[in-house]
Amino acid sequence: MRRFSGVSRFPIGFWNYMTMKEWDEGALADWEACAFSTIQSPAYSLDEEDRNKLAVLLAWCEKQNVKVILRDPRVSILWIRDLPRDEKGDRSLPYDYERGVVEAVAEFAHHPQVAGFFIIDEPERDLHEAVVQAVGIVKTHAAHLLPFVNFFPAIPQTEALLGYRDYGRYLEDYVQRTGAKLVSYDYYGQMTEREYENPLYYTNLSHYRNLALRSIDFWNTILSTPHFRYRKPSYDDVRWQVNTSLAYGAKGIFYFTFYTPDNTFNSETNYRQGPIDWWGERTDTFFHMRDVNRELHQRWGNLFMDLQLLRVGHYPEAPAQGGQLLDFGGAIKEIAVEAGHDPHLIVSEFRHRISGQTYAFIVNANPRDSVNVQVYMQDVRQLKRFNAYGEAYVVNNQAKFVDEFSSLLWLAPGQGELMALERVE
Repeated sequence: MRRFSGVSRFPIGFWNYMTMKEWDEGALADWEACAFSTIQSPAYSLDEEDRNKLAVLLAWCEKQNVKVILRDPRVSILWIRDLPRDEKGDRSLPYDYERGVVEAVAEFAHHPQVAGFFIIDEPERDLHEAVVQAVGIVKTHAAHLLPFVNFFPAIPQTEALLGYRDYGRYLEDYVQRTGAKLVSYDYYGQMTEREYENPLYYTNLSHYRNLALRSIDFWNTILSTPHFRYRKPSYDDVRWQVNTSLAYGAKGIFYFTFYTPDNTFNSETNYRQGPIDWWGERTDTFFHMRDVNRELHQRWGNLFMDLQLLRVGHYPEAPAQGGQLLDFGGAIKEIAVEAGHDPHLIVSEFRHRISGQTYAFIVNANPRDSVNVQVYMQDVRQLKRFNAYGEAYVVNNQAKFVDEFSSLLWLAPGQGELMALERVE
């Protein structure tokens, strides 16, 4: 048994709806304990009180090696929804927006822990032009910083909001117009009540997988707070969401949300039992998240940042929508299910962007039942897996044939196992 050694470079954070006036540094203990490595700052003003609090936050980030996305009033365009539309039906940036961005960049771009600026969440059709312009302005003045935009998911209800029937084209247009190297979205249908995993979860992952295959990174926002028809996630649920995202090439995880909303906004009346409850206490969900976050940081965090997705598929069947059946076109040539009810595996193959080494990642995508599988590979000389502390160890070959490598795996619900493969030249 060892103590947790600290966060990796892999971005893990949460949607932060606090204002800086509401925030105090007592929150930092929860953030550290939950192993967050990339946070959204509270939304702040430019008055002295908020600036002093922001200085405390940035000092903590530097000490803990945590990155921060700033919710700066000069860069965020959340308020643009309150502006009137022009003759084309669009809402436009004000004439002095760029001046505000320049001021914010001059103030914060040099800070080593500032990863970027928050732009907007879930922009609708009438905001497309303004978002593209805002992203371009931030990139012009701070090319090394992320202009953070989070998208609606691909579901029938969002087609009219986005003005696109083809979600893939929507993403492609955004990437082409902005030159984005990282995109983000949210979807929670995988956590509906009665333990029903909506196949649209994989539809969305597939859209972002298509970008990941082209080295355009994505972050997935997953569920941590029950609301609407979404259930309270268990430890296995959190692990399942994280590892299925990794299997599709995700390069960051955000949780919705950390602090339980108090149900005072419009029809949002059944939020409850988020990781931090209404009284500021840690719930069991907090500890589920903490443990999954620590596992990712400790076992593979830095490694996944350098892995380029090559292929991903499902076995023995593909989901009804979105996911593809495993084609066995990589190192893995056969899988035998030895035990387990209703087996569902996701199998990915990656290449390390620096060393060129091949990695395979296998996830038990059944969120309720463990599975025992025998994995057969060809052209593999040696296989290594990683223990709970991220230490690689050599796995014995169980194959009967000299030109084959075989390994037996037990996978708990939502568990993923990363394997480093030494290939035969």
